Amino acid sequence: MLVPGLAWAAAPLAVHVTRAARATYRPAIPVFARVRGPEHTMVQAPYDAIMAPLPVAPGSTVAAGAIVARLVPMSLAATVRALQAKAQAARTVYEQARVLARQGLVTPAHAQGLKALWRADVAAWHAAAERLARGAVRAPFAGSVRYTAAPGAWLARGADVVAIGGAGSVYERCALTVHEANRLYVGARALIAAGGFLRPAGHVYALAARADSLGFVHAYVRGLRAPLRPGQVLHLTLLGHRQSAIAVPRSALMVRHGRARVYVLHDGRARAVAVKVLRIDGRRVFVAGAVGRGAPVIDSGVARLRAGVAVRVIR
Repeated sequence: MLVPGLAWAAAPLAVHVTRAARATYRPAIPVFARVRGPEHTMVQAPYDAIMAPLPVAPGSTVAAGAIVARLVPMSLAATVRALQAKAQAARTVYEQARVLARQGLVTPAHAQGLKALWRADVAAWHAAAERLARGAVRAPFAGSVRYTAAPGAWLARGADVVAIGGAGSVYERCALTVHEANRLYVGARALIAAGGFLRPAGHVYALAARADSLGFVHAYVRGLRAPLRPGQVLHLTLLGHRQSAIAVPRSALMVRHGRARVYVLHDGRARAVAVKVLRIDGRRVFVAGAVGRGAPVIDSGVARLRAGVAVRVIR
């Protein structure tokens, strides 16, 4: 005697299969942005430093990314001068030893040893000079410059250095982690949720040169058409650099207990593969995991599937 329930359980499930494909996407970075008034920002000193001579005249207009101030760390400036003098002295000693080596008064190996010491001093000098050059303060956007510190002034960490003010409409400022900021670029698109979909909401027109005292990098967004008032908080989605990943149909994604997976057809059975969701874009999902290009992904009836269950492919 046949039991209907057992007969149904033994029958393979009818499913539809789609081949996974490789496609490009832009990673979505969700952020909260606060609406600001006409552009204005105050740049603070990231460490104890001395204000160097002003690179631009106060009140002048600069472009986005232009150097508006230079900060010299307290001890680093003296270190650079000392290393430079040491490198010059080492070169003088080497030149003398080279002449003496030609005359046979010292061995060539001795001259080569002095040359190695000279090059090591030059490398240390250049490394310190590069660290000193990193104290350049750049304007996050175009605007007029107003200094709050005079050249030669001692600046404690967090002290105001220069104010950048510009004219224009309101804009949004987002706080990003350093990792998120590295995935962005000037000109990146910004989206906002409207009617259940993500709508264009402007673009990133400036990125801060360095993180603030809390470790966040500020991104500035402009172009949102909706009426805005300074002080509003918006939930935006920023799109980063293009990346390549495996794309599967959205209907193939199954999330259980906070874990995402897809089912791949293998020898007439469903095999569960854990994946990491990179982005959901309409009817496609970009994932990372053990799903290769061309893998037969089951995209129908995934709620009934379990690992190892027999399936039958339908057209």
